[in-house]
Amino acid sequence: MASASAPTDSDDDSHGILPSQFLRERRPEIYSDSAGRTDYELDRAVFDYHLETLTRRNQTHDFEIFCRKLCERAICPNLRAQTGPDGGGDSKADGESFPVADELSDIFFEGEANSGRERWGFAFSAKGEWKRKIREDVDGLIKTGRSYDRIVCVTSQYIKSKERAALEDELSQNTGVPITIHDRTWVIAQVLDHGRKDLAYNYLGVGKEVIDCPASAPMAQIMG
Repeated sequence: MASASAPTDSDDDSHGILPSQFLRERRPEIYSDSAGRTDYELDRAVFDYHLETLTRRNQTHDFEIFCRKLCERAICPNLRAQTGPDGGGDSKADGESFPVADELSDIFFEGEANSGRERWGFAFSAKGEWKRKIREDVDGLIKTGRSYDRIVCVTSQYIKSKERAALEDELSQNTGVPITIHDRTWVIAQVLDHGRKDLAYNYLGVGKEVIDCPASAPMAQIMG
């Protein structure tokens, strides 16, 4: 009696899992059909110093772009940039959300609730006098008359929690618009603790890119 031949990938898979599929699921790190994976290395102290010295390297505009990209992932995916010689353009905003259909906002994998249904204004700054700059940014956004539902300010400076909360409360009460302030602590946490080092590398030029290109292993290596 002839012995049955071993199943191959070309055989009908209706009777069970294919050998290659089984091996890929058991050892994906070895048997990979991926062309490679890019990762990023960034030391916390190095990133902290880079944010501290942004203005010395004339990276103010770079920081604004970085903040917009960071906020797109962490807060508001439907965020568009404002144009103009100073970044904010005539709108006085460095970024502004635009409304999207509920069907689209419901499938956002990142971001905060209601960002797809409301108009949010964003202001980014690397200036050392953070309190005065935030007041000016909020005042400028309110004076546009664009009826923002929320204003978010991001600064490269450190702010004590008590001072931040007090300024948020003061500005929110005076303007009638909820004000959220994020400082350097938030920026560092969002980048290093939430897998967003690529943003720091691509938009601020800090950190190191590591490309890992694992080759598909032969069957003997996988089974060995």
